[in-house]
Amino acid sequence: MSGWRAKNYDCQACGGATMTAFGRNAKIQDWLYRKERGSPFLIRFIAWLAVTVGRGPTRLLLHPIALYFLICAPRQRRQSQAFLNHALDRPARIGDSYRHFLCFASTILDRVYFLTDRSDLLQVEYQGLEALDAVRMQGRGAVLVGAHFGSFDAMRALAIGRPEFKLKVLMHVGAESRISAILHTLNPHLKEMIIPLGQSGSMLRVNECLKQGDWIGVLGDRVVMEGKTRAVPFLGQSADFPVSPWILAAVSKAPVVMFAGVYLGGNRYQVKFRLLSEGNISGPGERDTAFQTEVDTYVRTLEDWVRAHPYNWFNFYDFWA
Repeated sequence: MSGWRAKNYDCQACGGATMTAFGRNAKIQDWLYRKERGSPFLIRFIAWLAVTVGRGPTRLLLHPIALYFLICAPRQRRQSQAFLNHALDRPARIGDSYRHFLCFASTILDRVYFLTDRSDLLQVEYQGLEALDAVRMQGRGAVLVGAHFGSFDAMRALAIGRPEFKLKVLMHVGAESRISAILHTLNPHLKEMIIPLGQSGSMLRVNECLKQGDWIGVLGDRVVMEGKTRAVPFLGQSADFPVSPWILAAVSKAPVVMFAGVYLGGNRYQVKFRLLSEGNISGPGERDTAFQTEVDTYVRTLEDWVRAHPYNWFNFYDFWA
């Protein structure tokens, strides 16, 4: 791992919301290039309804939407059941997949309220904020590593409500999902949070932001480009996880904090934080060992959270392929 510099990371992706793949394997093609279901008109209509009519009446639409996906999206239904077989330690039933789709639809609806600064309609509990406060009091930035698990926007709402937490999100805007592209129009200021991945100077900007005490949010559960990975047992079967978020943190000597915004049902969310690394890695030999340990800790923690809240898992593809 010796010789790494910030400039290398333009070709070593760091797990944003969606990113460009260069044909690493079929799994990347499966989740990255699959056609997204749902018409732009319907998405805009539901967003308008959520703002105009309110959360309660709009939630009534989520049940037929979940039923539609259960019936008309057989591939996603099969992947949901395959995942739930692992997470529930029993054969998944059709009702489990319905609940899975309903949980996903609920978090999409609530994105409207998180993104329009209406999180007062939601009950959000934070666990582990002391990890963020301890780093902030040192005047340091940190890499926040999440997953496609729960609501990223529940965590992002913390930065909107507490300006002392200056959050930037590392993602590939060119591959942004249709839902995200439409919902982001609700709050144009969100663009100020985004650092586009793959553009000239993006990683230099990340390094500068970390040095001035900003937080960099990435998602660390999908392998999106050719780069260093680690195979780790996850829910009883080996899966590849990217090492790049930890490489990024090591270059800037930044701590790594894991997070998840878990949907608990109704209007309740629980945002969890856990410190994974203090950012004190030194030599190349120590880095390799530290990266392995930190990825393993990330995966074990993710597994614990997923088993506790399996319907918050939003990777609707064969994760172990």
